[in-house]
Amino acid sequence: MVEQENTQIAKKFFKAFNDHDLNQTKALEAPNYKSKAPGASEPMNGDQSRAYNQGFITAFPDLNFELTDKIAQDDFVVINWIARGTHTGNLRTPTGSVIPPTGKKAAVHGSTTFEIKNGKAVRSWVFWDMVTLLTQLGLMPGM
Repeated sequence: MVEQENTQIAKKFFKAFNDHDLNQTKALEAPNYKSKAPGASEPMNGDQSRAYNQGFITAFPDLNFELTDKIAQDDFVVINWIARGTHTGNLRTPTGSVIPPTGKKAAVHGSTTFEIKNGKAVRSWVFWDMVTLLTQLGLMPGM
C-alpha cells in the first residue's frame, strides 16, 4: 500500500511539470527536501529545484514528460521518462551562459528516483543525458 501511495506522489511531480506549474510540488516536499540533477549545484532545496526545472520549461514551452516505467519499493520510487519539447526559448547552461532558441525538437530519456517518507518527498535524484539534448539541438556533432 505504501508503494502505491508513494508512486502517486512521485507522479504528481511530473503532473506539475506537464502542467507547467512547479508550485504544485511545494505541497509534495518535506521541509528538508533535497534534489540532485545534472549540471545543478548540489544538493538543491525545493526552491532551487523549481528554478532549475523552470529553466527547461522556459526553453521548451511545450515540454511534456511521458512516464514509461515505475518501480516502487519501501520509501523509494523510480520513474523512467521521456521528455519532449521544442527549443523556442533561451536555455541557461550550468555556467550561466544562454543557448538561444534553435527551433529544434528534442526527446531525452531520463530517470528520477524519489525517497518518500510520511507522504512527502525528502530526496530526489535526476539522471538524464545532456549530450543527447545538445546533439539534437545541433550544438554537438552527431553520433
